[in-house]
Amino acid sequence: MITIFFKKIKNTFLTPTYSSKTLLELFEIDNFFYKFFSKVFWFLPNNSQLRYWKNAENLNHGYQKFIKMDFLSQKILETILKHSNKNDKILDICCNAGRVLNELDSKDYINLYGFDINKEAIKNSDKIFEFKNNVQLSVDTAENYLDNKDDNYFDVTYSLGASLELIPSHYNLVYNISRITKKYHICLINENGHAYPRFWRYEFKKFFSSINCISIESNRTLFILKK
Repeated sequence: MITIFFKKIKNTFLTPTYSSKTLLELFEIDNFFYKFFSKVFWFLPNNSQLRYWKNAENLNHGYQKFIKMDFLSQKILETILKHSNKNDKILDICCNAGRVLNELDSKDYINLYGFDINKEAIKNSDKIFEFKNNVQLSVDTAENYLDNKDDNYFDVTYSLGASLELIPSHYNLVYNISRITKKYHICLINENGHAYPRFWRYEFKKFFSSINCISIESNRTLFILKK
């Protein structure tokens, strides 16, 4: 826990943030020395997570693992249904193949959006789920997608699993989620795990007017964040 605590300090307070354009340009550097130093010095953005999830289909972490609704995805769905209506514009952040979007689509939600870095997941999503309505899916990074949406563009945004915790802390993630969200952001967070643990509650309180935290299982917190 001491190691996690110091990682949270580093990721929350000591890591410089970059614009999405600069960050993605740094991620593209294919240079041995940069790759080495980005692993040693925390202030240099490291693209290991981006490379991993772009190639997830070849690393036994492909979209087939994220098709069925499990306990956590069901919990997210129930919470979205309580805090939205069928006309709301809703975004799934790092949606993979879109299993939660499929459930919302089946309940006649008509303004659904999602993006994921795994192009095979997006490419096959409509074949898997046969969406009834026009679900708008994109292959993109979180940094690029979020930065290119207007303020309050979505009524409700949500994320499931390890999505947020795997986005480098060099990107001003919580600010941009808040910026594009009009009503609620709903997410499941492992507050002490994954690649970039940070003081999530501190960050959420800076950009949302109220926070409801519900413990789910032993290591997950369901956050209902009101704009």
